[in-house]
Amino acid sequence: MKRYLITGGAGFIGSHLIKKLKKRKSKIFILDLKSKIFKNKKKLEGCTLIGGNISNKEIFKKINSKIDVVFHLAAKTSTAESQKRPHECKKTNINGTKNLCEWALKSKPKKIIFTSSMAVYGKISKNVNERKKLKPISVYGNTKKIGEEMLLKIKNKGIQIIILRLFNVYGPQQDFLNLKQGMLSIYLYQIFKKQIVKVTGSLNRSRDLIFIDDVINALTLRFPKNNNIIANVGTGKPTRVIELIKKIFIQLRINFKLDKIIKLREHRGDTFSSYANNNLLKSFNWTPKVTLQDGLKYTIKDLRKYH
Repeated sequence: MKRYLITGGAGFIGSHLIKKLKKRKSKIFILDLKSKIFKNKKKLEGCTLIGGNISNKEIFKKINSKIDVVFHLAAKTSTAESQKRPHECKKTNINGTKNLCEWALKSKPKKIIFTSSMAVYGKISKNVNERKKLKPISVYGNTKKIGEEMLLKIKNKGIQIIILRLFNVYGPQQDFLNLKQGMLSIYLYQIFKKQIVKVTGSLNRSRDLIFIDDVINALTLRFPKNNNIIANVGTGKPTRVIELIKKIFIQLRINFKLDKIIKLREHRGDTFSSYANNNLLKSFNWTPKVTLQDGLKYTIKDLRKYH
């Protein structure tokens, strides 16, 4: 029986990952904030729950079992919030990853899979591959870059390191009430509730929108053993903000007019255009299967269920 540790396991990606891992013979340990664990306790049934912040190294002492695979998901993930509260972002994303590395050197899991971000690439990342020089322009992007570097320092210590640079993840069970992260979920909730949408920055910005099921399939790929891998997780297709907004209006069956868009000033650290070159991940027999049309349909169905 494999033993998995998921930092940030009570969150959006974590809850979907747990579903997939439960189909295998496994024991799952969740390390996340007490408030998040309490809020999502039903989704975490059957898992061993450890409440606390990864920025506190003492929390890792509560892991009282040998771990085979670590999924390191825990992070402050909002680019805009990272610019406003850089200390909080650095505390979780840098100190937390440092603590994980120190624990891993003692506990020796076989593998650590780290969810990094397209934010490590910087301002414009069109068809960007993993060899591109990293030039993050946000506090968040820089913390992810530092996290990657810390993990790669322990790659020759008997621990396989897999770094997956996620592009814009969306799907059911996303926190629609959190209007600080998740472009698609933010726009969808605003249009669903008020039939208007507030957009920070240009309508011509573009994003690579990747459905949660495709991300989970990437996280749980059977990568070659002993190979340390850095790979993009995206569809390889850019979607402009204006196109996304129109698609949401159409799927919600609400009449679209340009005056339903309220334009706000862009925030510092915001990437203008990005989409992944995903050839490397495809070479491991992964391919994105869910179209934006279908992904939106599944996400809207979930939104209607709870809101």
